[in-house]
Amino acid sequence: MKVLIMAAGSVGSYFGSLLLNNHEVSFVARGNHLEAIKQNGLKIISKSTGNKTFKINVFEKPPKNYQADLVLFSIKSYQNESSIPIIEKVLSQTTQILSIQNGIGSQEFLSNHFGVNHVIPGATYIDATKISPGVIKEFGGNPKIVFGGTSKQNELVNSIFQNTEINFEISNNIQENLWKKLIYISALSGISCLLQQEFKLILSEQKSKKLVSSVLQESLSVANAMDMNISSEIVKNIMGEFEKNSSNLISSMYEDLKSNNLTEIEVINGAVSKLGKQMKVKTPINDIITTCLQLHNQKISIIKR
Repeated sequence: MKVLIMAAGSVGSYFGSLLLNNHEVSFVARGNHLEAIKQNGLKIISKSTGNKTFKINVFEKPPKNYQADLVLFSIKSYQNESSIPIIEKVLSQTTQILSIQNGIGSQEFLSNHFGVNHVIPGATYIDATKISPGVIKEFGGNPKIVFGGTSKQNELVNSIFQNTEINFEISNNIQENLWKKLIYISALSGISCLLQQEFKLILSEQKSKKLVSSVLQESLSVANAMDMNISSEIVKNIMGEFEKNSSNLISSMYEDLKSNNLTEIEVINGAVSKLGKQMKVKTPINDIITTCLQLHNQKISIIKR
């Protein structure tokens, strides 16, 4: 099978590397990351699967007549528009796009551009980062992909993932999975960015810890207003998970903020805030986070023009 990794960031590179022994895998990359991979290979440093360097097929734009059976869509949401020309070139009548982006909205974006029959909603659970051009570190342990499409879509992804080291699950209710992850990252990413502190320190102070719990509750309230029927126990469970793993928790959105990059605010806290207004659910802390990071994004967009 031909698999296109869109793109070779921390998430795409890690999971793409696990497919190399079984499939014809190509990666999209750009800039110094692309050049480093071409020169030195893609280096994966992984708590789960060990340290390896791979010689891979990598390009900024797909070659003429290249078509993929599966596109693993893992770019940052603020790069979505720039992905359209690339996906258009590799899309055949049977190509499927498995989205494992953060937040809410990826499925609708891809379906609007390429048709709902080409899109499989999914989520990923992984702690990984790009530590330098061409070098990816997975440090959380036990990365996982959860997805749920039609029976035919699920069969295709299952056939590609099986017999690889990818830990995956086919969900009977992927929208619930997406919302549960959104609840989690709305607090982790949102409060990290709002307070601009590492999460371990945030959890060590009662006032900031209460903000974390409040964001979880707000996001849960919006989810259930949209008939997700998620148990209120999720707030307690996530807080327990946060405290247990506080030393290892890193928010990719906070990393973007610190690096003066655009953030994925619109699909995380921004989505909670927007949908809360639609459902008449109050989300004051999510609203504040959204406003702050929207201003940040505006500033970065002006600088990068």
